[in-house]
Amino acid sequence: MRAMGAKQVTRTILLIQLLVTLLGAAVALALGGARAAYSSLVGGGVSALVTLYFASQVFSVRVGSPAAKIARAFYLGELVKLLLTVVLLSIALLWLEVSPLPLLLAYMAALMAYWLALPFTFDASVRTL
Repeated sequence: MRAMGAKQVTRTILLIQLLVTLLGAAVALALGGARAAYSSLVGGGVSALVTLYFASQVFSVRVGSPAAKIARAFYLGELVKLLLTVVLLSIALLWLEVSPLPLLLAYMAALMAYWLALPFTFDASVRTL
């Protein structure tokens, strides 16, 4: 398997998040109706949106920048990602007509994309100590 770069891994994770979201919405539509499907789309969309934000923050740092600058972008991106998640889920639950269970299940399922992407992005030839 060809080694993937960080941007390609991020695209793979986002693609898996979107596919999991659509699959969850289809299941929710079959089991719970249109409102459950809409809720699933919103929940999975929140997960994909915050992943996209975090990736844009991390990749905004130029290659070859000092390690402190890279770490700062990473930690700031993660902090804002967490806050953005809380805000977006709060908005969805308080102001949108969604069902909480499908929304949160789809959000959690989309978060699992990081684990689901491992078989496609892990290069076994890379060894770390």
